[in-house]
Amino acid sequence: GDELDPEAIAYLDEEVLEQVLDIMGPEAIAKALPELESDDAVTIVEELEPEERDEVLKILPVQDRVIVEQGLSYPEDSAGRMMQREMIMLPPYWTVGQTVDHLRGLAPNDNQDFYLIMVVDTNFHPVGEINVGRLLRSNRPVRLSEIMNVDFRSVPVNMDQEEVAMLFRRYGMVTTSVVDADGRLVGVIPLDDIVDVIDEVAEEDLMSLAGVSDASIRSSLVE
Repeated sequence: GDELDPEAIAYLDEEVLEQVLDIMGPEAIAKALPELESDDAVTIVEELEPEERDEVLKILPVQDRVIVEQGLSYPEDSAGRMMQREMIMLPPYWTVGQTVDHLRGLAPNDNQDFYLIMVVDTNFHPVGEINVGRLLRSNRPVRLSEIMNVDFRSVPVNMDQEEVAMLFRRYGMVTTSVVDADGRLVGVIPLDDIVDVIDEVAEEDLMSLAGVSDASIRSSLVE
């Protein structure tokens, strides 16, 4: 009903999610999606049957529909499919003071939690990243180019999610930027999404060792 927090939907087990979506129906789903982060919205829509998916997309506001359709256009289990479009992109010549004032001026939005500020050139190519803590400890007149970290890693949109997870584990990353074929910044992947991937891979390995790799870890013994 109306008391269901849309964010709760994103945390449901896949089998439970399918049942809940069937009960909700297209209109309720379309109403809930704009309240979610873009990557969660894409994950939910891809679980729908094609006819129901088309119906939900028609109901969605144009801006949200474009974001979801872009996400679905990338290969399944790729960085592009799992990335968030919500991010802060700023030019290197901005000062710390300008940046802080800009962030304070953003409309309150629970979907815009972020750990890093991405610094981009005029062509939207990432040239650096700044930890929020580093930003807050810097003086207002300092330019972003002076405090940004230029030793960072970006992943291509078509990289498999398991490869992305391996990079996170190897380099202790918290967030990584995602770039398209032209090297332009198109999204970010935070750590919480990578934890889901690691958990999924571990579950697959566990079931494979038991000789039941096609089953869900929550399936009954008979299944």
